[in-house]
Amino acid sequence: MLPKYSVTATLQCAGNRRTAMSKIKTVKGVGWDVSAIGNAIWGGAKLSDVLELVGIPKLTSVTRFGGRHVEFISVDKCKEENGGPYKASIPLSQATNPEADVLLAYEMNGEPLNRDHGYPLRVVVPSVIGARSVKWLEDINIIAEECQGLFMQKDYKMFPPSVNWDNIDWSTRRPQMDFPVQCVICSLEDVSTVKPGKDQERFAVQTGETA
Repeated sequence: MLPKYSVTATLQCAGNRRTAMSKIKTVKGVGWDVSAIGNAIWGGAKLSDVLELVGIPKLTSVTRFGGRHVEFISVDKCKEENGGPYKASIPLSQATNPEADVLLAYEMNGEPLNRDHGYPLRVVVPSVIGARSVKWLEDINIIAEECQGLFMQKDYKMFPPSVNWDNIDWSTRRPQMDFPVQCVICSLEDVSTVKPGKDQERFAVQTGETA
């Protein structure tokens, strides 16, 4: 049996505060305000341990067959993939690094994952946009190139202001991965006070249930 690890991680959609972005320049996607972010304690097996079981040592960047990326396939089907499964990938070097804390998670905040959060198994990739933490995990593949799914190749990429929907060339940018976490207080008014004790605990729970 593989050891269980607990990792506290904040997951954030790359489109968090997209409504504010659109005030500067119109962007496509779900009109998130400040709520596409959540913090939790995730429990599960480290992906590096799982990969080691199938012959891929820790801190491996490329396998002997040329694999450089780990692809996650969900059971969730989506129209953006023409009815195919949602999928994403991360570099093998990250997946095999124990210090990266990439989890195959089956618990959230000390309880089994519920359906909305990815039951029975999901990926948790700390410090990377939430789109790479695939829920409802079905398959894991070792591949030579980055995942070719739409959400890796034609979404979640950063472009300069001179690029718009008429002249965009998706192939000129790499998929977005690292992303600074934004902080916002969602449930308190400017004049509210959080008292030590249960009020403080309640606030912590409220800010950790949207991942």
